[in-house]
Amino acid sequence: MKQNNSNNGNQTKISLIYRGLNPRVLWQGLVETHINKLRHLASIVAARITLEREPGSIRAFRVLAVLEVPGPDFHAEASEFTLRAALTKVVSNLRRQMQARKDQQLARRKNKPRLVFADRATLARI
Repeated sequence: MKQNNSNNGNQTKISLIYRGLNPRVLWQGLVETHINKLRHLASIVAARITLEREPGSIRAFRVLAVLEVPGPDFHAEASEFTLRAALTKVVSNLRRQMQARKDQQLARRKNKPRLVFADRATLARI
């Protein structure tokens, strides 16, 4: 029996990979919040997010993201001084990519020529 759940079938699988960092619940919640804000632009099947700390680098935090969607996947990467800033940059880049694809699809639909069916009387007047 199918459960009456509004999220049924709409769940995005988010997997976080930590490199040089200890996992924190705060980061999991932050990533989920940002990814859920992108769901209105595309149907996200899964998201793989890598959170990295590079100790010898000036910009110590790096975030890599891959969003699996129907069609080509979206990829983004950013390095910043804080983890939150790097995540914000990545999400902004993903949003830009997703909006560009959505705009292209809408433009293609708008510019698609439509066939007009007319009867012989209408054609005779033209």
